[in-house]
Amino acid sequence: MSYKLEKPFTDEQRADFIVQYNHNLGLEIQETENAIFALEKNEIMGSGNLPVINPDYETQAASARETLFKQEFFNTSLGWIRRKVNMKDGSTRDFLADLLLSIKAGLELGQQVGIITYKTPDFTQEQTSEYIISLQEHKNATPEFIQECLMQTVKDFGG
Repeated sequence: MSYKLEKPFTDEQRADFIVQYNHNLGLEIQETENAIFALEKNEIMGSGNLPVINPDYETQAASARETLFKQEFFNTSLGWIRRKVNMKDGSTRDFLADLLLSIKAGLELGQQVGIITYKTPDFTQEQTSEYIISLQEHKNATPEFIQECLMQTVKDFGG
């Protein structure tokens, strides 16, 4: 439920309201002739300049989650691959730029190279770290997978 500060209010009260609800809580601020509102994520301003539940919120939230996921992962025949990989030593590496050639070399030497892939998430759910980890699958890289990754690099480059 939204928060409301009715007019008249001082500049200091207005600033405090914005800091508390926008800066600290990330809520959207909307000002009308009679009040200033801090809208919850699922609210919009309705007719009569009053907050109402956004009937499209769930669809919009799922779409935003899908867009973000597809920025952080790319799809292959083995599953989704995280672009920024967390290594055992705590460092972060770029999968395509830092790891792909080593994986390719391992395959060419006849080694089995294990990778972590991800199943497609349910975008209607919050994409918590725990949920994303639950989607992991351990698979072995294949020549087809290497080709797909190389093509993703070309696509990312703009080719």
